[in-house]
Amino acid sequence: MCRGPTIGKRQVVNGPGHFSYQTQRQSRDPVPNQPMAAAAAVAVATGASDWTIVRRRGRRRGDDPRPASQLDAPPPLPVIPVPWSPSDSSLDPARVSRLVARAHAAISRVAASRLYRSLLLQGSSLRSRLGVLAPARLSLLGVGSFESSPAARLQLALAALLRRDLLPEAASADLFDPVLSAVECAAAAALGFSVPSLDDGCRRRAEEPTLFYMPHCEASLYDALLAANWDSPAQLRRVCVLGNSFRRYALQAEENRSGPAAKAPHVLAAERFACEERIGETGDLDDDDWFAHAFNETSWHFFQLHDDVDLAGTMLEEGDKFIEQI
Repeated sequence: MCRGPTIGKRQVVNGPGHFSYQTQRQSRDPVPNQPMAAAAAVAVATGASDWTIVRRRGRRRGDDPRPASQLDAPPPLPVIPVPWSPSDSSLDPARVSRLVARAHAAISRVAASRLYRSLLLQGSSLRSRLGVLAPARLSLLGVGSFESSPAARLQLALAALLRRDLLPEAASADLFDPVLSAVECAAAAALGFSVPSLDDGCRRRAEEPTLFYMPHCEASLYDALLAANWDSPAQLRRVCVLGNSFRRYALQAEENRSGPAAKAPHVLAAERFACEERIGETGDLDDDDWFAHAFNETSWHFFQLHDDVDLAGTMLEEGDKFIEQI
């Protein structure tokens, strides 16, 4: 299971052709604390875009020797928004009702948790920063399949509670992941979330102050979001990101200059003026397998920078830093 901002290829969740924004999202409920050694195969990077399946024991009859990039490799993120519709278009009202009920149960569970109670503390730095930002929208990007994953339902529940309790009453909400089914889209609507009909690859410009909750997405997706809002300090100040730690990505980039984190220049540049606050840093994270799976290594990021900051210049500095460390 994910125990930190591990970075990998987008994974198939709901049917052929659609890949989740989340890293290593599993298609069915995984067993908590399942040993990594139990996996039958691992994906090993062999180049910029090729991934090869490596079996733990000798090749078995029927194994396809072709690289994974020729079999189920995800397509690149769209450069411009592309039309999207659920790959599973079947709509069963009974399934929708069951899923909405399960989502409400998850909302009740998160609302009663130590993790969420800590977010509601009056006078906290988090509430103060949210008060200054005054988000008019919450966008939940990369939630995965919340019908099949308990962790994804907890993430959806947190988004619903944040909108209810910490955002202005008039704030709107949307959610998206390419793997969503028609049932999940209908359940999302019942919970007050709209679902866009375009896949923008997280290249989403904040037209109003927006909280982007991106649970355990890939570094490239955070980078795409920041790039879409990088034209001015005033524009970037409209953005708040709740997701993987940018500070952790910076450390990963220093350790591996050819890894995925090092290829997210906007994330690395933004880390220097992001005010980062980690969820559960003071020991208030619930001691529960699914809570840990859903919320581990999750941080708030607020961007505090003056109008005279040269964002284009910071990108050049990041490039020079990369060259010096090669």
